[in-house]
Amino acid sequence: MIRDAHGRKISKSLGNVIDPLDVINGITLEELLKRLEEGNLDPNELEIAREGKKKDFPDGIPECGTNALRFALISYTSQSDKINLDIKRVVGYRQWCNKLWNAIRFAMVKLGGQYTPPATVVVSQMPPICKWILSVLNKAIGKTVSSLEAYKFTDATSAIYSWWQYQLCDVFIEAIKPYLFNDSQEFESARAACRDALWICQDTGLRLLHPFMPYVREELWQWLPQPKYSCRKGSIMLSEYPSVVKVNTQDDCK
Repeated sequence: MIRDAHGRKISKSLGNVIDPLDVINGITLEELLKRLEEGNLDPNELEIAREGKKKDFPDGIPECGTNALRFALISYTSQSDKINLDIKRVVGYRQWCNKLWNAIRFAMVKLGGQYTPPATVVVSQMPPICKWILSVLNKAIGKTVSSLEAYKFTDATSAIYSWWQYQLCDVFIEAIKPYLFNDSQEFESARAACRDALWICQDTGLRLLHPFMPYVREELWQWLPQPKYSCRKGSIMLSEYPSVVKVNTQDDCK
């Protein structure tokens, strides 16, 4: 059951009904109030509902898109069969989608148009930061897959979000910028390894996230280059879902 952010049952008599299309497409406060007036609330209930809308959505509801709404609803499933839906959380996931979009754009620029991903990589020969990100990616895959198998969808979304946000975007991408922005021959080997690790993270991360955010992930995945002799699937939906790689990258990091 979907409830509002205050835990109240969504009901026309309370005037707290939220149309999913309004979350996806966005709506102004004026339009929200107009919807209330078109209902069958008595004057007292209408006034209470109007004040509630003004308090909860002083600027209306911004356009969040289907991916953010879908991810938010899945992330709420730990609350048994009742979801106290806070639109601010959906807005937060919309902003996160923008961050993922920017991460892919950064990768495409720094990989370059001539980049071809390798069929395999030797993790032990990579810089420590690359070993680390591939190690935590492996852990995120394991956590996501095991959570999905146990129908713990909240744990799956948490594992994916944490890896993308806090480990890939906040740490790894920032850490490899000195290599990618430096054209010195001294760092050529490290720069190549960083590109390979970045591509692996983007490709695997998008496939890992796809069931939760299918639409924008499809478009971003299509942008990524593929290994020269690989048989590229026509859609990310047809590609293999990530699985744990039996490589002890943690030992390499020591």
